[in-house]
Amino acid sequence: MKIVAMAAIALCCAAAGGNAATYRWTDDQGVLNFTDSLETVPAKYRHRVLKGPDITTRDPRISEEVKQQEERARQEQAAQPPVATTPDYMPAQPPEAAPAKVESDELPPGRTRSQKIRDNMERRKAEEEKAQQSGSQQ
Repeated sequence: MKIVAMAAIALCCAAAGGNAATYRWTDDQGVLNFTDSLETVPAKYRHRVLKGPDITTRDPRISEEVKQQEERARQEQAAQPPVATTPDYMPAQPPEAAPAKVESDELPPGRTRSQKIRDNMERRKAEEEKAQQSGSQQ
């Protein structure tokens, strides 16, 4: 008796695998739907269901085709040149060097602002004296 029950279960399992099919239907919005189980089709669309061959990966032919497509995709990706990243902005001409400043507002290292003011006052005083001397000589 156990042998008969085991054989019946094995036969049902084999029949379920061999009876695989794909079901398709169109819903009210016009969307084409696919499934491999008739139970997942909503009841109001079951009268519209069309049964087709198994197109899932359970079918060895489909499984093999998927593997071939994946291998072709890997080969195509490996054959493509690497992508070089570039900056978003490239100036048309290289930037020109800024003209050298004659007198800088920046303080050299180690000088305080008060030292710079004192130096400027002394420089102006020397320029004025020089201007007076050259004016008196003429």
